[in-house]
Amino acid sequence: MSNPHTGSVAAALRKAALLADIEPDGNLQRQALDEARLLQLRRAYQAFLAELAFQLQLGGQPDSALALARLAESQGKGCGEARELLELLEEPDSWLSSLERAWAGLWDFSGDANQQRASEPTLIPSRDLGRRPLEALNGQQVDHWQSALSEIIRRQRAHSAEW
Repeated sequence: MSNPHTGSVAAALRKAALLADIEPDGNLQRQALDEARLLQLRRAYQAFLAELAFQLQLGGQPDSALALARLAESQGKGCGEARELLELLEEPDSWLSSLERAWAGLWDFSGDANQQRASEPTLIPSRDLGRRPLEALNGQQVDHWQSALSEIIRRQRAHSAEW
């Protein structure tokens, strides 16, 4: 049985690789390319989770490694890849944790809200000290994420080919 998500994973990884080959004309274009690569890597990751769920015949498309692990567990199935992904997410300095923080950072517009609130004279600006600061995206970091994600996908496919 052919997995319908395998092509989506490969296409997203290929698009990220093609974006990496574009030489930016300036800082704004470099940032746009890094963000576009992050988008494609996130798509590849989501499609990979769906691929694993399909392979295990779980009947759903999990949106996170935790959801995949819970779905597999609820059906009495084990998923080593989900456990590995969860371990990576629990490690704050791992490539997957860093990728997830960067993804969340793309959608975090609270910096603007904090600046607006700080301009109001009666309010004291607040800051979440428990949250790690967002790092600026850079090509080397995105290259690392792409390499690590490609490796975990390659290992999973090699393992599934043995079965």
